[in-house]
Amino acid sequence: MSAPAEEAVPAGKLRSVVTHLAMTPPPPHAPPARPPGVAIWRRWTISTDEYLLLYAEIGEGWLWWSRLTWDVDLLQDYLVEEETEIYVAEADGEEIGLIELDVRPAPDIELRYFGVVPSRIGTGLGSWLLRYAIAAGSRHRPRRMILNTCTYDHPGALAFYRRHGFAVTHSEVEFVDDPRLTGLLPLDAAPHVPLARPADG
Repeated sequence: MSAPAEEAVPAGKLRSVVTHLAMTPPPPHAPPARPPGVAIWRRWTISTDEYLLLYAEIGEGWLWWSRLTWDVDLLQDYLVEEETEIYVAEADGEEIGLIELDVRPAPDIELRYFGVVPSRIGTGLGSWLLRYAIAAGSRHRPRRMILNTCTYDHPGALAFYRRHGFAVTHSEVEFVDDPRLTGLLPLDAAPHVPLARPADG
């Protein structure tokens, strides 16, 4: 008899279902009109500190951790490369949204990171920001725009992407170190996700 799924997860690990989606092809169109009081532009230069602050504010609640493992110099080089497109949305002098496009998987283009700060969730900003990302990506005339979401993203993320024209291509199961136990994220991050079983548990 196989062990229950929760017992099959190795100590210190989280089990995540990663769902991959694609839009084929993203339709070319002008960026949507900006909501009142919101500005957005491509950041040709952005420091690692500024990027990681926004990355953490948007992603800590959803266990975004992978960029936190990068060497600072490697991350800085990545952020300013031609193939990386970083867009930051602002309102009232605060950074409120992030788009990160990667053209390296040509002929596809990947939406690597996308999100809004917690105070803007449910305001409609996310829908506008995704439509902006699609328009920005479509300028490259890619075969597809691709992205992925996982178990620990916003519970409505998968339906949200489908509403905006993305279709599921495949899914996979990953086991990753719980970033709260490794010290990458605070122990109280993403309280809706139970901490992984510790090695001595």
